[in-house]
Amino acid sequence: MSELYLVRHAQASFGAANYDQLSDLGHQQSRWLGEHLGKRGARFDSLVVGDMVRHHETMDGICAGMEIDGSNRIVLPGLNEYNFTDMTEAYGKSHGDDPLYQIIAANPDDRKNYYRLLRKVLTVWTRGEIDNAPETWVDFKARVLDAQQQIQAMADGGKSILAIGSGGSISTFVGGVLGIPDENIFDLNLQYKNTAISHFFFNAKKMNLTGFNGIPHLDTNEMEQYITYG
Repeated sequence: MSELYLVRHAQASFGAANYDQLSDLGHQQSRWLGEHLGKRGARFDSLVVGDMVRHHETMDGICAGMEIDGSNRIVLPGLNEYNFTDMTEAYGKSHGDDPLYQIIAANPDDRKNYYRLLRKVLTVWTRGEIDNAPETWVDFKARVLDAQQQIQAMADGGKSILAIGSGGSISTFVGGVLGIPDENIFDLNLQYKNTAISHFFFNAKKMNLTGFNGIPHLDTNEMEQYITYG
């Protein structure tokens, strides 16, 4: 059987003009994970990323922590995140009277209400009730499952693969493996920690989840202050 370590990217730059880059803490989280994997003697036959900046930067940090060359990587855009900014704008055009939407429109840095709105928008999105969304839920799910199939096709002689994705894409990936109903997939999304690992054993025909949302590199009293979700 082959193994897949599917990692959510490290903390991105919430509130910055460009969200798609790691924060200073995010860079450190990536390196800590790499150091942990290096100490455990992990070795990977293939490195896989989405094509977002935060995916590549997370892989860079992990490889630096492991002291390995990470330049040879496979890019699967199916691991990219949904575009929540544009999706929220589309939601606002048809649900602009939503008080929660109005709160975030007035104060985009309100983290608590940001995540409340995110959950609400994602629920409406999976029902196909957002007009002119930048990507339909059906299309998003299809491209994530296509990435899963491409990774499964790499199963040859017990390979070990490290992949970096985003909270939404990984939750959809896990949901597809477990057969979770669409309306429940984003319950996973909103609890997903930065640099958390989901672990799978797989072959060309089957994929089994054996670990979800694990952060062994941060799971101590000393390090728990560095656990983040965004």
